[in-house]
Amino acid sequence: MRVVRIGSVEVLPLVDTYLLGDPRIFMPKHAEAFLGEYPHLLDERGLLRMTITCFLVRSAGKTWLVDTGIGPRRRPNFPAGKLDQALREAGLGPADIDGVIHTHLHIDHVGWNTVPGPDGAPQPYFPRAEHRAQRAEWQFWMRPEHLEGDAQPHLAECVAPVADRFRLQDGEEAIDDHLVFVPAPGHTPGHVAIGIASQGERALIVGDASHHPVQLDHPDWSPAFDVDPDLAARTRARLFDDAASDGRVWMAGHWPDSGIGRIVRVDGRRVFRAL
Repeated sequence: MRVVRIGSVEVLPLVDTYLLGDPRIFMPKHAEAFLGEYPHLLDERGLLRMTITCFLVRSAGKTWLVDTGIGPRRRPNFPAGKLDQALREAGLGPADIDGVIHTHLHIDHVGWNTVPGPDGAPQPYFPRAEHRAQRAEWQFWMRPEHLEGDAQPHLAECVAPVADRFRLQDGEEAIDDHLVFVPAPGHTPGHVAIGIASQGERALIVGDASHHPVQLDHPDWSPAFDVDPDLAARTRARLFDDAASDGRVWMAGHWPDSGIGRIVRVDGRRVFRAL
């Protein structure tokens, strides 16, 4: 992975882990259409290559991490993450992160917030970091029915232990001079993308507004994890069209190769061109 510069802002994608997804599980309502239209995207087992990528962002004198991946714990249907290794390869350690920005609070976006301590209890992995998230996202997930029992164990392990470090923001609110929350609801109630603007250049870290490039052709193909599929589809189409209109750099952490490029229109179709 290489640094992408957006004006004075530097972005380095850090892969936490690679994934192989089954379209029948990932997009069950559209799996047959997917398999019929895009067989060339599947491996010999009929699985789809994806990633869990976090983005290191250097902006306005601070080092931010957008999302923290699946984390070091083994989760059902996920391999353990290797963000710690990716940080070391970038010449950084946990103490170098000034702040964590969450696009949302799903299991594969908060995993390295904490690690098991010597006694097994969760302890913060980034010792100096403030965490930023949307108030609507926090209020939805941090309700007792999500925190109690085994329904959402990652919240109790990776979010609640650092609750005092969270700064909650609302809507399209600035994070610093170059970074801003961009409302992108549908995947979760408070899901956001992260907008970057510096020296006349723009980019968007899209979170889970889109999981795969096939959605350029089919924004209505919502994965099973979208809490409001119709709203998620409208959000996706809007972000695609905005990116195609103004040429902003697109960064999609679940797309193969971290989805860094631009969306353009070719013969009326949206087409992704990697940087």
